[in-house]
Order: sequence, then structure tokens, then C-alpha cells
Amino acid sequence: MTPAPRFWSLQAEAWRQAWRNLRDAWDGRSRVGFWVTLGAAVVVIGALIGAANWWVARDAIVITSLEEGSEVPRCLPSFGGKGQLAQGHQLWVTVQFRDRNGDSRALFTRRALMSNGKWHAEKIDVGGESQALSAYTITAVDVDRATDSMLRSTVVDMSFSDAETQGKGRDLWRLSFEDYPSGARPVADVTVTRAQGDQGSCNELIDKARQKR
Repeated sequence: MTPAPRFWSLQAEAWRQAWRNLRDAWDGRSRVGFWVTLGAAVVVIGALIGAANWWVARDAIVITSLEEGSEVPRCLPSFGGKGQLAQGHQLWVTVQFRDRNGDSRALFTRRALMSNGKWHAEKIDVGGESQALSAYTITAVDVDRATDSMLRSTVVDMSFSDAETQGKGRDLWRLSFEDYPSGARPVADVTVTRAQGDQGSCNELIDKARQKR
């Protein structure tokens, strides 16, 4: 979200005024006045930094649907939080896991929906089958326009497909990275543990629900 022009113009004017005060104090050769003015400038600078940090923090992406260390099923029905992004950017959700070699990989799963300072993504598969008690990191990723376009043309949403759920290692629509693309920046994450119990994937649970209709 781009800050209002007046916010930054007020900051610029405060900097100019602080500089004028310092210059006048030095020209007047008043040592006391100079240090008083310098102290005032430090206070002004501190206030400006605080205001800028507040402005950035108020729109920061945070996760509110899960707490650190939570136990989750294989199919996470919904994952979300609050915050806003810069114009043209989108939010994607990834699930980070360890591959057979022990290296960390990030699997892009869903593009989040954003509205009125809130965001959410639905039907997140947290790992594969037989992974109870394994740890995963679910991450909200700030993605620029070009990377978002690439992901949307590559990551296929199979949630509403009539195709049969494939076995382990045959989910060809999945896209994972060892390192995030240059246009993708992780902004919030939470580490969870796969709970014991129902190990069905989101697609499998959807298939079962359809069969009961």
C-alpha cells in the first residue's frame, strides 16, 4: 500500500526545518543555542523514524489463523491473516519441507485472496501421506507481478478437478523451489506439526464428500 503523499511531504518539511534551525544556530555562534537545536533535531528525527516504522508495521502481513507449534491435519481447510501489499503485488502461500536429501524446499500451494486488509487461502495440503509428527513451515510470500503471472500459469489448482488423485510422487502440478525466485519475498511464517489421525489430502477429502452426495 503506497503511503499518502502528504505523509511524506510533512516528513520532508520537518527535515528542512531542522536543517534551517541548525544552520541559523551555527551562524549565530551561540554554542548553547546550537546544542539545544541539535537536541531538538535528534528528537524530530527519532519521531520521524518512529512514524515511518509505524506506517510500515500497520500494513505488515501477519498470520492470525495458526499459532507457532500448532498441530494441523494433512488438509488445512483455511489459512489466513491480515495486512496489505504494495500495488501490483500478490500473496502466495508455500509449505516448506525437507526432501530426501535433507534440503529445504518451498512448495507453492495457493494464491491468497485479499480484501479490506485481510487475506486467506483455502485447502492447503501440509505434506504428503504417512507424514504424521513431521514439522512443516507454512509461509506467506509477497510476490511481484511478473512472478505472480509465472506461478498462475504453472501451479494448477486441482481442487475442483474430476481427475483421480494421484499417488505419492505423481502430483505433477506441484511446483517447489530450493530457493525462492527473485520476485518472491517471504514475509510471515509459522512452523507446525502434522497431527496424527486422518491423513487424507484435500483432494481425497473432496472426493469422499462428492461420493456422499
